[in-house]
Order: sequence, then C-alpha cells, then structure tokens
Amino acid sequence: MTSDAPKRLLERYGRDLQPVDVLRPLGGFGGHSGSRLWRYTSASGERLVRAWPEAGQRRERIETIHGWLREAGDLAFVPLPILALDGRTVQELQGTCWEVTPWLAGSADASRPPRVERVRAAFRALGEFHVRLAKDASLGRSPGLILRCEELERLTAGGFDKIEADLNSGADDPCRPTAREWLSLARRTAPSALGMIREASRLASPLQPCLRDARPEHFLFEGDRVTGLVDFGAMDVETVAADLARLLGEWLPLPAGRQLRAEGIKAYMEFKSLNPEHLLLAGAFEAAADVLIGERWIRWRFREHRRFDDQMAVADGLTRGLGRLRGLSARLG
Repeated sequence: MTSDAPKRLLERYGRDLQPVDVLRPLGGFGGHSGSRLWRYTSASGERLVRAWPEAGQRRERIETIHGWLREAGDLAFVPLPILALDGRTVQELQGTCWEVTPWLAGSADASRPPRVERVRAAFRALGEFHVRLAKDASLGRSPGLILRCEELERLTAGGFDKIEADLNSGADDPCRPTAREWLSLARRTAPSALGMIREASRLASPLQPCLRDARPEHFLFEGDRVTGLVDFGAMDVETVAADLARLLGEWLPLPAGRQLRAEGIKAYMEFKSLNPEHLLLAGAFEAAADVLIGERWIRWRFREHRRFDDQMAVADGLTRGLGRLRGLSARLG
C-alpha cells in the first residue's frame, strides 16, 4: 500500500466527500485487526477511511457486513458505509478493500469498574443492534462455540506440549515468565472447563448476524450516552450469547462485576429477550475465552512472532489472559 492510497481512494467519491484538510493517519487506532485508519474533514463532516486487512477479508464478505449494517441503519450509533460514485460501499485499490464512513464522536470507557449508567447504555445499544438483525434468525448450534471446543480439545491433546516447546526456544523474552505461569495453570484448568463447554456446544440456539467482537473498546460514549459502535470486521452469524459473553467478560469480570452484570442484562432485555440457554451459552463462551485469550497472545508472540503498534500489547494481553484464567480456575474450584 502506497502512502497516497487514501487520496487516490477518495477520488472515487463525490465532491462533498473530498478532504478540506490533510488526512490524519490513526494507524490501527488501538486495535489488532490489521486495519489501517485515517480521519479527515470533508464538506459534509468528519469522515473515516478504513483499509481492511489485506489477508482474509474479501469484497463479498465485506459487502455482506455492510448489508447487515444497513439493516441497523436507523440507529444513530451505527456508522453506515458511504457509497462511492460507482454506487458501491467497498472499493478495491492496491490489493486492499477500502471503505469510507462517518466519524463517530465519543470515546471508550476506560474506567474499571464503569459507571452503572454506561453499563446500561452499552447493553441497551447491543440489544437494539441485535433486534435489528434478528429477522432472519435460524435455529442451530453455535459455530463459534464448536470452534472453541475444538481448540480446547487440541490444547489438551498435545497443544500444551507445543506451547511449552515454543517457550523453551528462542532468545530471552520479558514476557516468558508470565507465559509459563499461564501454561502451568492452563494445563490444570482446561480439562474441567472443556467438559462444560462441550456440553453447551451441543445446544441449539437462534443464530443471527452478531458482532463477534463486542469489546468495551468498541462502544463510544459522550457522557452516559452511546454515540458509536465501531469495528465490525468480525461480524458473522452466531448466537447473541457470544456478544454478551465478550462484553461481560472483558468489561465486568467476576466476582467484582456481578451486580453490574445484572444491570447490563436487565437493560439488554428491555429490547431483546433471553432464555436460560442463552445464559448457559454465554457462560461457556466466557469460560473458553478465559483459557484461550492467553493462548492467543503466547502463539502470536512465541510462534508467529507478530509485531503490534503498541509495544506493550503483548505484555498487557498476557497479563489479561492470565488474570482471566485465574478467575476461571477459582470459579471451577
């Protein structure tokens, strides 16, 4: 991708979408998806240019995601992709797919614990979003939970040994002690978690388009009002329990977050009902994440040798993964 690619992209859009000042590169803007972002001012307002990751995101899939976003287009916090002069919302340039969307004001809530008003607002927004996409729901087993079950089965059937080999090779690394501590605890905890996750993965649940990455960083606030829901790159058909589990697990960890969780679920159910199976599935998704978050960061660091804009991303990710695993271990006894 050349440095002039964003400018060349905008030549495909109308006059009111042309920049009236410089394009401001944002890098990945704190995310790890591989997208690159630029913010700029146009005659019609603040806009965001996004270059999707070069690997794994084809035009057809992105256009499907854009179609889902249009179904939720009446929600002010959903940024609708803007049509180019050719009538399409996805543009291909230099081997990359691009989009232009409105820039949404607001910022994510970094406080822990968050205010209850913001918890309610975020879960209401998630419920509203899910309702807009529920019209074509079908009954089936959760594809995401089946996948996580298979990942855990591979870990318990020799995957932990491969991780140990990774950690025993290579140069000294300041992240290695945390990774070793995670591995020791994961060997003891994963088999117990796997049984519960396997049982939940056999349940049938309504499946519909979901975020599949409902992290608290993706909910933007001004005051206690949700002004933005961002980063839809992981969207796919799934049970809503997956989104609930992601937001609950990362924003309101147990046991301290128990009361706020109750407030969030209550607010969500103002728009979309939940049954006991949803809550069981959400618990299984959360337990799987409690194990797999640490595994992801260890694999990215010690096997795939990935690099991130944020130099502390790996250390922070491993610390978070170890904390989640400790919480799961305590709950399982």
